[in-house]
Amino acid sequence: MDYRKRILNLLEYKNHLKVINNKLYIDNISLETIAEKYGTPTFVYSEKRIRENYRKFYKAFRKRYKDVEIRYAMKANSNPYILKVLKEEGSGIDAVSVNEIKLAISIGFSTDKIIYTGVNRTKQELEYAIRQGVLINVDSLSELDKVIRICEKNKIKANISFRYNPEIDVKTHKHIATGLKESKFGLHENDAFIAYKKAKKCKYLNVIGIHMHIGSQITSPEPFEKASEKLLRFAGKIKNELGIKIKIIDFGGGLGIKYKAEQQSIDVDDLATVLIKKYHEAMEKYNLDECKILLEPGRYIVADSCVLLTRVTAVKHTPYKKFVGVDAGFNLLIRPVLYDAYHETVIVNEVFRNEYERYDIVGYLCESGDVLAKDRELPKVQEGDIIAFLDTGAYCSVMASNYNMRERALEVAVKDSSTIIIRRRESYDDLISVYKI
Repeated sequence: MDYRKRILNLLEYKNHLKVINNKLYIDNISLETIAEKYGTPTFVYSEKRIRENYRKFYKAFRKRYKDVEIRYAMKANSNPYILKVLKEEGSGIDAVSVNEIKLAISIGFSTDKIIYTGVNRTKQELEYAIRQGVLINVDSLSELDKVIRICEKNKIKANISFRYNPEIDVKTHKHIATGLKESKFGLHENDAFIAYKKAKKCKYLNVIGIHMHIGSQITSPEPFEKASEKLLRFAGKIKNELGIKIKIIDFGGGLGIKYKAEQQSIDVDDLATVLIKKYHEAMEKYNLDECKILLEPGRYIVADSCVLLTRVTAVKHTPYKKFVGVDAGFNLLIRPVLYDAYHETVIVNEVFRNEYERYDIVGYLCESGDVLAKDRELPKVQEGDIIAFLDTGAYCSVMASNYNMRERALEVAVKDSSTIIIRRRESYDDLISVYKI
């Protein structure tokens, strides 16, 4: 698909982005103007889009089942400004580290709306979470033993659920498939049964839930349908054979978005229909009690709300390739090198031109792998052009590093036709402040 068709196709799905006078705008503010005001590289978020995505997701489930709550997967993007927006919308938090829990609490999330779904956690981390009263998704039998020891030693109670591994292949990238039989995450059925049986015997454990998370960037309801059938059947088994009444069923997250024009994207209404139908069938089939349903979207909420603005610093023609060099690298946008991920690219200051060429867009790092876009058709690029990488709101800023002693980027939110700095640009002093010199 050529550049013009790609861009026009994607913009149909992104109402916060539009082309006005051949320039790219976000929520009615020119991205070229933002780049000139703040410099590059800069992540730019649409607060409006974040709220729209959250409301669309929540309403899809809420209209089909009354007792449903969202726990935003904070690992997708933990910028405090975004967390405050989602708190206003009524979201809870899915945290994967103690520091995520601490940040969520500092922003005002109540601990009863925080789930701790980490892996390979230390005694200190688990004890902190237990004392805070958050719901802990236990990941293994050895971790369960650790929780029991903490509780018995300190005579404190813990709210727990277990992460169930449904052994489902979701046909996503191998690095983000988490429900496979060979995955490091969760308890397989036999071990999960042993875990619930053992937990029931400990007077300090309040066993209230069951959880799954099968992967990320899933673009079809079918894997969720298969996994939920196994999860709900197992929930019925532990009730009917162990007498444990599940109060919370957590279907996890992992919904994919449309990164490419030709890519399929999941319909959240279809997903809600499938999961709620499966739940109601399970109540009859497996004698389940009415439960609270939790969901943990991350990427779906924030990914397409953001663009990464970069400036072209070089245009290089070799006998074999044409390169566009920009003032960013995989230290800011690691997904292409880590996951072979695709991010659409747009010339912000002149979206369409009469001439087009194919380029590799490469970064400023001293690494051959620092390629942000391969063999990409673009308007004939000129030094000084501003290129926006779309859909960078999830797993970009939070995975950034200081490799090559590069500073992490400025972050800006657009709200009501104004811009707000929500993370300042790092400086040399920031980079050396942790060292003894």
